[in-house]
Amino acid sequence: MFKKIILSLLALVTLGVTASWAQTEEEKAPFSRGFGKFVYTEYEPLADKPITVYYYVPKTGDVANMRVLFVLHGAERSGKGVANMWRKFAERDGFVVIAPEYNIKIYPGWRYQGGGLMYKGKLQPREKWTYSTIEPIFDYFKSVTGSKAEKYDFWGFSAGGQFAHRFALTVPDSRADIIIAGNPGTWTFPLIDGLPSKFEDGKTYGWNSSVKDTPFANEESIKKFLARKLYVHIGKLDIATTGKYVPKTQAALSQGEHRLARARNFYETGRKIAKKNGWEFNWRKVELDDIAHSARSTVYGAWTMGEDGKRKFDINNYSTNSAYYLIFKKGWDDGDDKVKTKKAKKAKKAKKSKK
Repeated sequence: MFKKIILSLLALVTLGVTASWAQTEEEKAPFSRGFGKFVYTEYEPLADKPITVYYYVPKTGDVANMRVLFVLHGAERSGKGVANMWRKFAERDGFVVIAPEYNIKIYPGWRYQGGGLMYKGKLQPREKWTYSTIEPIFDYFKSVTGSKAEKYDFWGFSAGGQFAHRFALTVPDSRADIIIAGNPGTWTFPLIDGLPSKFEDGKTYGWNSSVKDTPFANEESIKKFLARKLYVHIGKLDIATTGKYVPKTQAALSQGEHRLARARNFYETGRKIAKKNGWEFNWRKVELDDIAHSARSTVYGAWTMGEDGKRKFDINNYSTNSAYYLIFKKGWDDGDDKVKTKKAKKAKKAKKSKK
């Protein structure tokens, strides 16, 4: 009998512990201190397409005055994974990380990488574009926390890099400040008449390869796109031509043979258009040495090799071309590669005189 009583008590204790552990992160209030997640359905046009939002809020400091960083996952669709890549920096430096996770069953490629802009060649309503969810999530964060942040920074890797630069194009009036598009498989070229095919004479590609036949196939939209604070961030060793997540369509190959070539072509195309028209050009191209297609490696830009042959990352060890450095240490300046034309200089001078 005594043995049975002891076992029953142990079972109750175990049950209590299990119940305690079973309190998942989504049961916490949204944007509580530390690491957490919640299901977001507050954006009415896509309320039937829930988004799991992972986040990290530093355990100390005034949240109301913290910087905010959105981080976008790749094709593996792990908001938790990319949030974890930034959480140690966030805790030390005092900024908030927000990582929306777009489930592949709800947000397949045309809804995530392509933002839901086009479906089978047909333009979709703007309010139902996936890009339209970012600003409401930011507003929700502000309403919950009392944040005074007037802008946020934005980092996306691989498929998230596709999302990031297309977000810069399609939501020109967003409050995003610095945007980093890291190692995307394809880009949307600012070409009104479409991206020329390397395989068929006279053929051109529209969305996702260019702005052709979209609401952005006009000079005003392209001018705004080229003026965005956009980092074209690419690893010099990201030259794979095969693999599960390497885009291999003729449209993709018309951009370049691999991700590195595509990034260079995209940047150079934008630079030439800006120079030809005398427009402001705010893009920067940053290439990372010894890095292929690795999200964490682009965040840190540096590592040490462990005895197990695996890379070890430390928040005190990062390079000056890492995503972390570009956003939180370098910030933004005119840069050496900014196109300076007479027209652009004149416009900048006039803007200063008005102030």
